[in-house]
Amino acid sequence: MKHIALFGILILFVVLLPKSSKAQYKMDISVKSSGFHCDSLKIQSYNWGKKSGTNMVVPFGAEVSFKSKTPLSAGVYWLTADTLHKGVILIPSEKQQKLKLTLTEKGIVFENSPENNLYQEYVRIVQQFEQQLAGLDREFQEARNLPQYMLRSIADSLSARAVRINRARRDYEEKLLTENKGSLLASIVQANMQMPDIPPTYYNNVQLAQAFVLEHYFDHFPWNDPRIFNSPMAEDKLSYYCRQLVYEWDRPELDTFVVKALEQALVNKESHLLFFDRLEQDLGYYMSNYKVEHTYIRMLLHILRTRPDVEKVRRTYYEHELKTINKNTDGTRAANFRFVTSTGDTTSLYDFQSEYTLLVLHNPTCSTCRAVRKRMSQYASLNNAIASGRLKVLTVYLENDSKLWQHYIETEAEPNYQHGWNFDQAIENDNLYETRTIPYMYLLNKDKQVIRKNILVNEIEDYLRFLGLAN
Repeated sequence: MKHIALFGILILFVVLLPKSSKAQYKMDISVKSSGFHCDSLKIQSYNWGKKSGTNMVVPFGAEVSFKSKTPLSAGVYWLTADTLHKGVILIPSEKQQKLKLTLTEKGIVFENSPENNLYQEYVRIVQQFEQQLAGLDREFQEARNLPQYMLRSIADSLSARAVRINRARRDYEEKLLTENKGSLLASIVQANMQMPDIPPTYYNNVQLAQAFVLEHYFDHFPWNDPRIFNSPMAEDKLSYYCRQLVYEWDRPELDTFVVKALEQALVNKESHLLFFDRLEQDLGYYMSNYKVEHTYIRMLLHILRTRPDVEKVRRTYYEHELKTINKNTDGTRAANFRFVTSTGDTTSLYDFQSEYTLLVLHNPTCSTCRAVRKRMSQYASLNNAIASGRLKVLTVYLENDSKLWQHYIETEAEPNYQHGWNFDQAIENDNLYETRTIPYMYLLNKDKQVIRKNILVNEIEDYLRFLGLAN
């Protein structure tokens, strides 16, 4: 009996022993190198520079391993040699991740991941299609100096060939989707599928073409697969989308298509929030230099209407953002406030007489404010508009330091501007204006209606021309 009891204790002891360190690794990626050398190898997520990103580094060797007790989030990762991207690694799930691959000068070969190897083939074939289209473009450029009758015939031939190439690419992509349903590879293929061609009748109408692009940009996007958001492919696609909205178009009537895309994303709640957060990063975040407030307002109204299930902290934040930015918008009358002038008189914005007013909310010692004021002083068109008497620049100091204010008036204040101090701090205390970033500038008409909220310094001369104030 003693032997039996002792044997039972030993069995229990063995069962309770910690498992070997090898078994504890949830992520184990082995990399062999063949005919290739560098100083270090890295596995990087597209956003590795952020706290949520991945940047795993190991010294180079003929055979190295990336190991972690915590699995990688499902998604797509770069394999980088020093600073050179050598290819991508698909991580389809967060279950035990064991991969073996060989790195060569030409790229990556996986020993135990058919999906990763199929992705490598997909990249190669898509590149071939793109090279064929690039070849057609070169042929057209070389033929541009031919007589018109010959050029038309060549253009028709090249166009027909391009249609065949695009059709072959679509057939290949459809085949991959059919054979790999539910895979991360299928989601990548979907994300990269081309949107429909812009109708030829839109070629001479930029506004129709822009609307068509926004309406169809996400026609094939795999909203049902949140893994795609953890990939450089999705980041590239979303970055381009935001750049077009910010840099090129900035037309309020196009916001309808942004909301439509958000509505499409609602098929998956996780994807919806990931998409919203990515848009907010560029179009809504108050520190972004490229925010588009009319778009962000529509986004906030959308998420507050459609997502009653979001956590309380998010809803409170969205409600606060909407309340903060939905003030003094274009076309509304700017909020009134009192201020002391440089001559010691007390007046208000509504009593400030001018056909047009460029209102500059600032702090005299703010380095950005100083840089903006210096740049403005160099605009001949702005100085001419002031000299004409039709425009006044009104700088308003927001805080409570009378000595700082007086020093600014005596040493730095532009003599051809008007200067005020909001001595009762009503602008900030009563949240009359957006002041999280300064300088914050508004272009107002004679009735103090907002022509342009948050006008950027590089936009001033464009608006002066638009108003007929620039010589």
